[in-house]
Amino acid sequence: MSRRRSAAVWTLLVLATLLLLVASMTVWSKRQLLNSDKFTNSASKVLANDEIRTTLASRLVTVFGQRVDLTSQLGRRFPRAQGVVPVVAAAVRNAVSGVVDDFLASAKAQELWERAVRRAHSAMVNVLEGKDAGAISTSNGDVVLDLRPFISQIATQLGVEDRLKKNASPTSGEIVILKSDQLDAAQKGVRVLKALSILLVILVLALYAVAVYLARGRRRRTLQYVGMGFLVVGVLLILIRRVVGNYIVDSLVNVESSKPAVHNFWLIETDLLRDLAIALLAYGLLFVLAGVVAGPSRAGVGVRRWLAPTFRERPVLVYSIAAFVFLIVIAWAPTGATRRLVGILLLGGLIALGLEVWRRQMLREFPAGGSRPDESPPDAEIALTRR
Repeated sequence: MSRRRSAAVWTLLVLATLLLLVASMTVWSKRQLLNSDKFTNSASKVLANDEIRTTLASRLVTVFGQRVDLTSQLGRRFPRAQGVVPVVAAAVRNAVSGVVDDFLASAKAQELWERAVRRAHSAMVNVLEGKDAGAISTSNGDVVLDLRPFISQIATQLGVEDRLKKNASPTSGEIVILKSDQLDAAQKGVRVLKALSILLVILVLALYAVAVYLARGRRRRTLQYVGMGFLVVGVLLILIRRVVGNYIVDSLVNVESSKPAVHNFWLIETDLLRDLAIALLAYGLLFVLAGVVAGPSRAGVGVRRWLAPTFRERPVLVYSIAAFVFLIVIAWAPTGATRRLVGILLLGGLIALGLEVWRRQMLREFPAGGSRPDESPPDAEIALTRR
């Protein structure tokens, strides 16, 4: 390639890799924040985490204390023991903590939690997309996570459901997710996010394709560079999930005892980001290995010479083995891409295209009836190919 063409190719590769990092973040944000099924599934994992469940139990005990005045209840029941009522009330609160924790670990709590999260998240998405949220939001326009069903179940477990404090705030037990004065900015952000998540992916693929097209004479090596770009972005996403997550937790959470729970929450909610990173690492490694086995190295030439008879005489067996391995990967579903129809079709198409290109290359290099037509030794063959 000329110096100018080489500079253009490298510029496109670097720009596409940077945009791939941004596109990965936008895709994660869209799927994680705007997909109620994904968000609810993550919420069920949240409740199953011991540290998060303990923190939530503490929150519910506080709310329960706002709805049930234990001190006054005990004072009326034991009028002659007013001096020990505060001590007994404290002991009861400790017992309530155990009841709440046991309740949160039950299947009933899991069902209530998923229902509350799904309703709140569906309302939030409807509001952000400009749709009707129904009666899920509160009277002042806020979108909330309603924990009052938990409070009622806890009161039932303790036998005080008919004694909930009547003068408690009607919003006690509700966690505000989206305030009404934040609505306009949030709706604009969602529109931008949905547009970017599509446009950036298309732009990244187009830039990589143009870079490979312009690299005439070095397209195989350029494809390897594309794979290296995927590997770099995959590693960066893993670092973002770990390092940035720790920074966010340390900067936003002031209570030291709550940091482990918030950190676990961050890891759960970034599961999709981890899946994207693993997918990029897998695709990048696949591109790099494809470039190596199709290249002029001694190992690549040796592998092609060894496999050429099988590819030439038994192509059905080759494609059958590839299809079997592909089905195993789909059944295993190690990443989110292998659990979605688009990802499955894309992966299957890449594997089929790569095998066909590789087969034709081997048939040209090692035709039936002998090795290469020029019978060149491996070292001379490598040198000529590189030249």
